[in-house]
Formats: sequence, structure tokens, C-alpha cells
Amino acid sequence: MKIIKILGGLGNQMFQYALYLAIKDSYQDEKVKIDTSCFRGYPLHNGYELDKLFCIDADEATFMDKLKIAYPYTHYHIWQVLHKLGIKRATMLVENANEGYEENVFHTEHDCYYDGYWQNERYFKFIRPKVLQAFSPKVISEQNLMFCKKIRQHKCVSIHVRRGDYVNHPLFGGICDKAYYQRAITYIQEQTDCDYYIIFSNDIKWCEENLSALLMGKNVVFVNWNKGKDSYQDMYLMSRCNYNIIANSSFSWWGAWLNDHEDKIVVCPTKWNNIKFSKFELPLSWIKI
Repeated sequence: MKIIKILGGLGNQMFQYALYLAIKDSYQDEKVKIDTSCFRGYPLHNGYELDKLFCIDADEATFMDKLKIAYPYTHYHIWQVLHKLGIKRATMLVENANEGYEENVFHTEHDCYYDGYWQNERYFKFIRPKVLQAFSPKVISEQNLMFCKKIRQHKCVSIHVRRGDYVNHPLFGGICDKAYYQRAITYIQEQTDCDYYIIFSNDIKWCEENLSALLMGKNVVFVNWNKGKDSYQDMYLMSRCNYNIIANSSFSWWGAWLNDHEDKIVVCPTKWNNIKFSKFELPLSWIKI
């Protein structure tokens, strides 16, 4: 049996579910399940969202399943304490996020509990069609469907700006600043004939004050209508654009990865976090600026 723990915001949940699909494809004679129990007491984001937003199909691990190969985490804080103490069983594969891609993910011949975020397309690129199908939204609002029609009429660039909790974040802050977006916009303008810029952010006011001057004379739309639990529809709209300028966030990453245009260009920051010797990998075709 293989069990993949699901925890975090929507982008991280999608990475973990993509790994679930890859493990299921690679171990077709074994039972593969997910564990969402750590969302009990989880104080961040919108809780477990995958089954609400997408037509996914996954078996949930039972208490006895988890007791057999890991620990029956009944609450987020129990997992948090054991994780910080480094307590694990031999049948648990705990990701070392600083080491990049881990080859042993697909070389576990015994029961295994996968605990990590698995933010690397190499884990699931080989089943891309299945991942794209899994992350087709259940519901898109009428307003967003109408806006998609407008997107199809233009060569569009999505620009995602993550601020809020990122502004002073020790791990992710200070990377995607105004200078980064200026370089990214300049690159897109040099490489394409795009005529429409669509800006997504949790701080639209900052974008209006700082990005408008960089896009003078261009058609610009600030998407400010997908709030709270509807924010996933921003990701869908990003994926419909021809080109993507992304922030260093998993939500932003997926907006670009789900873009299925053959001529797509994705511009991303050279570094993803503030870890000095980070081995975080971005897709090779993406332009690092």
C-alpha cells in the first residue's frame, strides 16, 4: 500500500495529488490512497479543497491503513510535533525539500507513506494528460466563462503577483519585486506580439500603483472578482492565457503549468526561495529572469 499525505494550500495539494496519480500509475498492482486527516486543526488557507474544486477520484486511507505504515495523525498539531522532532517509521518517505528531486520516490518496494510537497514536475510529467484532466474545474462562474471568450480573442499574458503574507516572508519574500516584473514584462514584449495583459493578485491596489506604468498604452485588466474560495478560478484564467509571468508560489506555478498552448512562454524568477543553496527545480523550458 502507498499513502500520500495531503496538506497545505491549493497549489501544494495539487502537487501532492499529482504525485498520487503518478504513484498509482507506477504501482498498478498496489493500493494507493491519500491521507487528508492533517487538515483537522489546520489554521491556514481554505482547508482541503481538491474534492470541492475538481472531479478527482481518490481512496481515503483509513485509521488502520495509517497505523500500519505511518502514524494515525488525527490532528494537524500531532503531525506538526512529530515532523519537527524528525520522528518517522521505516515505511515513511519524508521529503527533504532542500535536496530537489528524489529518485527513491519510485523505488519503494514496500508499503510507503509519502510525506512532503513534491514540487517538481519530474514526479508527474510523464502522466501530464492525466494531471490536466484531473485538474479541470467542476464549476466556472458565468463571469469567468465570458472573460475566457475575451481571452481567446487576443494574445494574452497573465501576470500573477503574490503579496500579503509574502511581503515580509523570510523564505519567499523580496524575490518577485517590481524590478522582477519589469524585466519579465520587457522580455515578453521583446519575444511576442501580445496585446492583452491580465493581472491577478491578492493585492490589486499595489499592482495598479506599480505595474500600470510598466504597461502604458497596453490593454490591461485587473482581475478582482474571484475572492476567497472562488480564487481558484484565477488559476483557471491564468491557464487559458498564451503566456504567463508568475510569482514564486505554487498557485502561480500551476496556473502556468496547466497552460496547454503549444507556443506558451512562462517567465519565472531565477530563484524560488531564499535558501542559499536551494536545489528547487523549475521546468527546463521556463525562462528564468
